[in-house]
Amino acid sequence: MWDALGRQHCRMWRSLLEGEPLMARDARNDLVLLARRANIEERSLEAIDETVMDELFRVILRRWQGRDEARLHGMALMIAASTLGEIRRAA
Repeated sequence: MWDALGRQHCRMWRSLLEGEPLMARDARNDLVLLARRANIEERSLEAIDETVMDELFRVILRRWQGRDEARLHGMALMIAASTLGEIRRAA
């Protein structure tokens, strides 16, 4: 079960970062269903998402020290986070 949750969470984030909001929405819905089966509250998923966003932001800052590159990747992360927020509100 835990492997399935991890893979589904990865699918959701990959879809978000690739700019595929419909795929991300579907992946999020599947993730929530898996989480319910494992007795994991949706708030726990949100906390995990926050941790993922923090870590991705740290990676961006460390890896792309050039201002323009960091800004581009940071914008992609902000768009992904915004899309995730929209998906959560629509659920």
